[in-house]
Amino acid sequence: MARAKAVTLPGIARDIKVKDLFGLKGRGPEPIFNEQPLDEHRVSVLGNSLYWYNYFCTNKEAKQFIIEYLSSIGDSTRAKQLAKIADSKVLTTSGWLARLSLRGLVLNEVEKSHIDKELRRLFSLKDTTEPTEEVEPITEDATKKNIQEIMRERAAETAGELEGLLDEFIANGCKLSTDITSKVVSPLTEKKILPQHISIVTQPWDDYKAEFEELQQGKCEQLQEGYSHLTKIQVKHILKFIEQVTTAINSYVSLKKVNKTQRTRKPVPVEKVVSKLKYLRKFVDEKLKLNLTSIDPVNLHQCQEAWVYDTAKRKLYHFVADSLGKCLIVKGNTLLGFDTKESEAKILRKPEEQLKQVTGSKPAARKFFKEIKAVATTPNGRFNDAMIILKAF
Repeated sequence: MARAKAVTLPGIARDIKVKDLFGLKGRGPEPIFNEQPLDEHRVSVLGNSLYWYNYFCTNKEAKQFIIEYLSSIGDSTRAKQLAKIADSKVLTTSGWLARLSLRGLVLNEVEKSHIDKELRRLFSLKDTTEPTEEVEPITEDATKKNIQEIMRERAAETAGELEGLLDEFIANGCKLSTDITSKVVSPLTEKKILPQHISIVTQPWDDYKAEFEELQQGKCEQLQEGYSHLTKIQVKHILKFIEQVTTAINSYVSLKKVNKTQRTRKPVPVEKVVSKLKYLRKFVDEKLKLNLTSIDPVNLHQCQEAWVYDTAKRKLYHFVADSLGKCLIVKGNTLLGFDTKESEAKILRKPEEQLKQVTGSKPAARKFFKEIKAVATTPNGRFNDAMIILKAF
C-alpha cells in the first residue's frame, strides 16, 4: 500500500497526523461521539473505534492522549509524571480509550478502571524518569540505550500491538477462530522478542484473564455493570481466546529456547540430556495384574507424541508436540514443547484394561483416549519417579 507524507485532513482532528491517505478513505474519519452508543451496540462501536486508532496511531500518540485526558479531569500532577515516561512503555488501548473520552464518549466504570490500571503499571516502572524524544539529550553517550533497554521497548510495543487483538475479537462478536497462532507469533518473531522479556507481553493477558474470570463468577457489581452487554457465552469465548493467545506466546517461547540451544551449544548426547529425568523403570501390581516396563527416555527426547502413566495417581498423560517446534524436548526433569490444547491427562478407573488399549496403534490409542469419560486436565510437563513412559513416536 502506497504511503504519503503525514498531513492533516478534513474529517479528522488536527492533532492527529494521517500517514495513510488510502486507509482514511476505507476506514472513515476519526470517531466522534455526539450521541452515546446504545448498550447493545457499545461493544461493536467501541471495537471499530479502537481498530481505527490501532491503524492510524502509535504508542507516541497513545501517551499524548492519556496526558490530555488527565489534564481534562484536572489531574495535572500525573499528566506531568506521564510525560517523563518513554512512549514505547505505554500500552495503546488505554490511550485510545482516553482519546474516545475526549471525543465525547462517556466511559463506564470498567473502561475508567482500564486506564487507571495502566497508569498504575506505568508509574510502578523503575525507569519512569527516562527522557522522551522531545527532551534534548545532554550528550550522545548519556542517552545511548543498551541492547536490554531496546529489547524491553520492543516487547512493550509488541504487547500493545497484541492487546489490539482482544479489541478486534470483541468487535467481531467474540467468534472463536483457529487462526490465532500466526497473528500472535508473527509480531513476536518480527520484533525478535527474547524469552526473558516475554513477561512484558503476557502481563496484560494475565490481567485480562483475572478480570474476565471475576466477571464470570458474578461477584463484582462494577464488572457486571460495565460488561452487561456481553452474554455468558461471549465471556466464556473471551476467556478461551485469552487462553489461545497465551498458548501461542508459550509456543513461541518454547521454539526460541529450542532454537537457542541448537545455535549456541555444542551437540549434547541424548543420554546426557535425559539423565536428570525422573521416571519409574518397572511397575508390578499383582492385585491389578499390571506389569509395566518403561521405554528408554532417550526415545522421549525430540519425539512428536508420547504416552506416560503415573502409577501413583492412576493418571494417563498424552503429550502432543505443538505446531511450531514439532517435537517434544526433555529439559532437566520437564518435558517441553507440547501443545497445551491437544495434550491432556485423565485418571483411569480400570488401568489394567484401559492401558492395553493405549499400547496398540496410534489412531486407536487416540480414539480410545478421547472416549474415556473423565475430566481432562492440562499437564505441566513435570515428571516424577512414579511415572512410566509407555510409548513415544
